[in-house]
Amino acid sequence: MTKEELVEIITCGETSTVQFKQQMTTSKQIAEEMVAFANCMGGIILFGIEDKTGQIIGLSYSEIQQISHEISTAANDQIRPAIYLQTEVVVADSKRVLVAHVMEGTNKPYKTLNGNIWVKQGSDKRKVVSNEKMLSMMQESGRVCADKRSVDGSSIHDISETSLKMLLSKRYSKELALAGLNEENATIENMVDAVAPNFTIERLLQNLSLMDAKGQLTLAGLLLVGKNIKRFVPVFTIKCISFVGNTVAGNQYRDYLPESEMEGNLLTQYTAAMNFVSRNLMTKQKEDNFNSNGQLEIPLSVFVELIVNALVHRDYYQSSAIRLFVFDNRIELHSPGTLPSDLTVEDIKKGISKPRNQLLFEFARYFLPYTGVGSGILRVSQAFDNVDYYNDLDLDEFRIIIPRKMDLTQMTNVPHDVPHDVPHEKGEKSRQEHIIELVRMNPGITRELMAKLLGVNAKTIGRELAKMKDKITYRGSGNHGHWEVIEIQ
Repeated sequence: MTKEELVEIITCGETSTVQFKQQMTTSKQIAEEMVAFANCMGGIILFGIEDKTGQIIGLSYSEIQQISHEISTAANDQIRPAIYLQTEVVVADSKRVLVAHVMEGTNKPYKTLNGNIWVKQGSDKRKVVSNEKMLSMMQESGRVCADKRSVDGSSIHDISETSLKMLLSKRYSKELALAGLNEENATIENMVDAVAPNFTIERLLQNLSLMDAKGQLTLAGLLLVGKNIKRFVPVFTIKCISFVGNTVAGNQYRDYLPESEMEGNLLTQYTAAMNFVSRNLMTKQKEDNFNSNGQLEIPLSVFVELIVNALVHRDYYQSSAIRLFVFDNRIELHSPGTLPSDLTVEDIKKGISKPRNQLLFEFARYFLPYTGVGSGILRVSQAFDNVDYYNDLDLDEFRIIIPRKMDLTQMTNVPHDVPHDVPHEKGEKSRQEHIIELVRMNPGITRELMAKLLGVNAKTIGRELAKMKDKITYRGSGNHGHWEVIEIQ
């Protein structure tokens, strides 16, 4: 660290990664500070700085030697597991400052000798007493994984046949094709036998880590192929509310998603959330002529990426729901848990990712429009560059805010029009391309919602779908089914 860097850090004051100390306090207190840094993003302790004013007091040679010895001893003897500490001396204004660098730990959670776990909260620290937070920290170290844990009381009877067929048909498409089987003409038993002869359904699910040795579903298994996850984990859902005004404190709302629509697995939740967003987005005529092309205020593709990312990457050790709030001046998406500690907002904007939930990361692509290569936020930026991301360590959530800059008095939402950047052409080919795009973004989309988004009536959509049997197909029945695009081999 240079003198200039030290002065700049001091000028900015204490933060979640910088702590000032005029002198050595007690070994116990210093151990607590180092534990808090190691359990978060790491940080530095500056000895020789007045903590209230930031004035450089400086240290003598003997003080530096004594403090260096005491903090090294504390790092080894007062913390479990022991942490790595690096020190250096920087001279500024002819005064010596001891800089102690505490690296972010790779074996969280770190504890003091009396068993207390500390984390940073702004420039202060707080003691962790929540089991959920402890598990989240262990997950960051790779010692546990939320989506691999068993769901007590669940069994094969809690599996959705439609969802399991969807998984098998997509993951084992080549094997099933060789056997002449597909979702429509085969039972699950037939599909399993074609994939792994002599395997039971339970054994195959256990090999995929979607079921444990006792026959209980893992959390990933429940979230992906379960029928009713609310029965077992009622908070792992999405709360969708459209408020009148710009605060959650208001008692009026325009729209909300009933909990009954969010009881199913991740595909059900994604479909319901996308339908909610679609009907609450506004459109505006791009020209004075009423018949001119309309434009959604925010492209639907933005929400495809953000909602999928929230479902796949949220912290499933946090007992809280994803929250999707629509206000007059903005849309907010709150996802439980912050980014993995070695990721920053700038990292994800560059396409850098680190999967938290290993099984969801692996299997989500069979159910959701998800690639798993870290490109989701990049696609959001390409579609709509006015999106703000906040990694809130204090609230332990990842928050996304999308401003709504259009004047509500100049907009209409009946009918909704085609997505932004998609030309509105009346020809059959163009309309079918639009339908395929909507199906890719939302496999559970209804015919009625297609009609609203394309600015036509439901009968027109029905006629188009009748002509597209070689391009898209509907799997399942009623509200429990989904659309699939028929890919040309």
